[in-house]
Amino acid sequence: SLLFCSAVSQVSTIEQDDLEVLDIFGIDPASMNHLMSSPSPCETILQWIQRLIVEGHQEGTVDVPPPILTRAFQEFGNGIVSLNNVRQIREVPFPFPYAQMLA
Repeated sequence: SLLFCSAVSQVSTIEQDDLEVLDIFGIDPASMNHLMSSPSPCETILQWIQRLIVEGHQEGTVDVPPPILTRAFQEFGNGIVSLNNVRQIREVPFPFPYAQMLA
């Protein structure tokens, strides 16, 4: 929920930033301050999630075979790559000469 809301707020053009996050109070204030001051909050949240998965796997809490765990990390990576592609489309203006040719 926090990762999704952070990604949406990075790529959307809405002025309101009141997206609802589930259980934001489960994160300690120091981590929230770090997240708010981070230049790329999505990458920070992703690192937190990946660290929790690795710790859970080492402790036996997340008991899945390594190929499935690797696939989960691969999907997280694909998501961040897609997010960066959307950010590029949003931030890089369409070249003026091409716009004139299409009009």
